[in-house]
Amino acid sequence: MRFSAGGAVLASVLAIAGLGISSCSQQEAAPEAPPAFALSAAEHANGVLPPQSVKVSTKDGYSATVTMTPSWRISGGELNITWYAGLSQTKRFFTIADETGDAAKKPEWLTHPDQGVREVRVSFDGGAPMANKPTTTRSPFTVPAGAKSITQVQIDFGDPDAPATATWK
Repeated sequence: MRFSAGGAVLASVLAIAGLGISSCSQQEAAPEAPPAFALSAAEHANGVLPPQSVKVSTKDGYSATVTMTPSWRISGGELNITWYAGLSQTKRFFTIADETGDAAKKPEWLTHPDQGVREVRVSFDGGAPMANKPTTTRSPFTVPAGAKSITQVQIDFGDPDAPATATWK
């Protein structure tokens, strides 16, 4: 057998071309779709969450549908979810409908719905939710360094022992 330089060159060209072909045939991963719900985490961003409704009830058989539209804003590196701006503004944040049951047993948290928020949870950039049990009519969260968006908000509302959860995601 005779060794030929031309054959060696041809073999190396084919080997390199084969490497190029195999890498071209591999499919690139599809880019991740943006989240359906994403609020800007930029300083001074703000707005109102779209209406979300939950059905709430008590052990005494009183029930209602509560629609919430809390506002949100970012200031000083903190996200604030707010659901109260004075007595005259409560209807802006809460709409109570389809009430059933004995009016004498209507819970205080339906008469004053700003008092019915039990816990608020938020997620930044699709991460694990951060939780806050508010003691006022707002729920503050520190915006993580580098966060670009708020991808989920959950509000537990209603009976302290069995609240309903409204989710924005």
